[in-house]
Amino acid sequence: MDLPGVPSELLQRIAAAAGTAPIALVGGAVRDLLLHRVHQDPWRGLPDLDLVVQGAPGAEGSAEAPAAVQLARTLEDQADGCLLAWREHGAYGTVELELVFGAGGRFCLDVATARQERYPVAAANPVVRFGSLLDDLARRDFSINAMALPLAPGGSAATQPDLLDPHGGQADLSERRLRLLHGGSLRDDPTRLVRGARYGARLGFRLDAASLEQARRTLADWPWPWRHGDAPERAPAALATRLRMELELLLEREPWPRALELLQGWGGLMLLDPALQADRHWRRRLHWAERFGVPKLVALIVAADDPHALARRLQLPHHQQTLLAGLDELRRRLQQAGLAE
Repeated sequence: MDLPGVPSELLQRIAAAAGTAPIALVGGAVRDLLLHRVHQDPWRGLPDLDLVVQGAPGAEGSAEAPAAVQLARTLEDQADGCLLAWREHGAYGTVELELVFGAGGRFCLDVATARQERYPVAAANPVVRFGSLLDDLARRDFSINAMALPLAPGGSAATQPDLLDPHGGQADLSERRLRLLHGGSLRDDPTRLVRGARYGARLGFRLDAASLEQARRTLADWPWPWRHGDAPERAPAALATRLRMELELLLEREPWPRALELLQGWGGLMLLDPALQADRHWRRRLHWAERFGVPKLVALIVAADDPHALARRLQLPHHQQTLLAGLDELRRRLQQAGLAE
């Protein structure tokens, strides 16, 4: 398999480490390959391989490690000092690795054990059960991220694999379309809407009609157990820390003016605050923040009805909450003087 920016020998070594366990390139790595782009880690700017390996502990409660962890341990044993770091997320059977391969090339690997997810509580963290590669593709956000390219088993000579595309992602790529995988996608995880705005801004894609209707209906119904005005500390993860992480990526690593324009157009700033959904001055405020080195997320949420409660819900770092307090006071005084909206 030819993957731009990635030595074929690296893919063979990964497949060999998986042994007989089925392993595939998935998600953004496949999407960007089909778009003739190099998929990169958004924070580190390194080539990033998203992989799923099929296999799970043999019995309920077994002490055997998930397949992704076993793969990482094998790579560590065979890395000859080239594996720089790896971090395990045990609850989800995933591993993040960073390694040097070949002539000093650095790569990120995000390896997941194939799994199913269900959301007993909307917007909370999912309950995970290991499953098949098809199960893993079905849990994803958009069809363009639900494709896979199986690697040759056991590290045998590279061949051109058949694309696994059970949800029509390739057709959506050709139509430059963002399509949610199922009718409850945003109920389960509302941060998928923020992710959609990121993809839309970066790739020039649009949200398809059914997905846009799902967004509007879901936001109007507000099916989540937490509502605006409730105690910030009680918000589920997708309306709190996970929402903050997606917004940080949007504001720091994407064409943020277009991404925020899309998100607001879809009604998605309601996830933060009704006043921000109605805000028409965020663009100018964020440009000033960029000029003066103020975190853009702080500058965005200062116009919320209660920016301090929102900062606590998103769990902004203490220094950002201190900065927010100063900006909020300045904004209040300017408003009193008639110098600000």
